[in-house]
Amino acid sequence: MLKERIQKIFYTLKHKLAFLHVEKQLRGKNTLSGYLHDSEKPLMYLFCFWMSISDIHKFHRAHNRHHVKNNLKKSTDDLLDTVIDWECARITKPDKPLNAYDTLMKYYPEYEKVYLPIIQKYLPHQVKEKE
Repeated sequence: MLKERIQKIFYTLKHKLAFLHVEKQLRGKNTLSGYLHDSEKPLMYLFCFWMSISDIHKFHRAHNRHHVKNNLKKSTDDLLDTVIDWECARITKPDKPLNAYDTLMKYYPEYEKVYLPIIQKYLPHQVKEKE
């Protein structure tokens, strides 16, 4: 159990570094939001032993604006954080190999009108013509 939590901490830290790298590429700078991205997860893995890893993931998705399916009000910066999150996931997460555009179209097509303009602006090379 502890070994799995330690592995999750390193997995999250690798993801955070990739997030900062992609954020710098797309925004031209790193932001406080970028530095804080997913920062509660390693702390929860370390200290919240009463919560399962699955519960930690559910808590994280419900309480962070960079996740799509929650009822939190999202700013344009939050939407870009989501796109950055999707884009950098493929760098460090072997189980998530899709780029931002392909992630949107495969998992969140109902949000195309919200996220596609951001992808077109920041990652236009990914956008494919519809058939």
